[in-house]
Amino acid sequence: MKKQLPSVFIFGLFPDSSGKTVISTALSRELLNRGVKVGVFKPRSGHNLWYQYEVFLKCKSEGRLFCEDIVKLKEASECQLPYEVLNPVDALLAPLNTKLFIERGLTDRMYILEEELHTHLIIERYTTLGDYGKIRNVLLLNERSLKSGSLLVDCEYVNRMLMRAERIITIHTAEEWAALFNKLASQSICSCYRKVKDEYEAVVIEGYNDAVAPERQILNDIDVAVGVAPGILVIYDADDFRRVLDVMRRLGRDPRTLRSKEVIKYLKRRRILRVPPVPHFLLRNYDLLCERLRAVLDSIVSEMRV
Repeated sequence: MKKQLPSVFIFGLFPDSSGKTVISTALSRELLNRGVKVGVFKPRSGHNLWYQYEVFLKCKSEGRLFCEDIVKLKEASECQLPYEVLNPVDALLAPLNTKLFIERGLTDRMYILEEELHTHLIIERYTTLGDYGKIRNVLLLNERSLKSGSLLVDCEYVNRMLMRAERIITIHTAEEWAALFNKLASQSICSCYRKVKDEYEAVVIEGYNDAVAPERQILNDIDVAVGVAPGILVIYDADDFRRVLDVMRRLGRDPRTLRSKEVIKYLKRRRILRVPPVPHFLLRNYDLLCERLRAVLDSIVSEMRV
């Protein structure tokens, strides 16, 4: 019988560049090096075709859609499940086609759209794991942005992805996007998470930006909750973490909409640790990364009782 070790949830204290993936990959490799069969899970992600171009080329060559973070997590953990199962919801974004707006004299409109996340969406994938392990992909297509030519899009790649999808849903507004996430995300994320949980002894779960609550099924499994920001890592009491989110739920808040700034002031801290800066060349050398973050990793692992 497979032994079950604690799951760790790592979330950002700030929306951007908090260091979640650095800590998640290092912890995954540390557990692997200690003989733990470790799985990784990134429930939801979004990445930009232009700014994460290397992983986009990998997606294009394979005719798939997955984020840069899950590539690193899979490498670090040597987890064998498909990217789509480890990262069930992923959105591909793109920069605005600035040339088009300038040539048409629409610079005011350009700056307005630049601030709207929905405008930058090309497609979003929802993967559900069905009976007998069958993978089913649903794609959301941002038809308005694509037809207008307002984004820098690789149409060959998009058409290839659309041909491979079991279902395509077109959206036109941010409200439609949010409504479909609420409709599709839970089944997608939970079905894939069950597979990871069943296959592996421990699971390292990396959150989305500064969101503090994954799906309820995952939340119930979390034994160690970790918040990160540049220079700092905070280990929170997992039972208290669930209690605070449950209180928020009873007050009418959907925990999936909660951000760190709304929650961490109520959480009980177990440890506060200093995180040293990490040179770029260590980010994909996971064994050396573990040594760089030795004190931090030892503290997290001690909370897991590995």
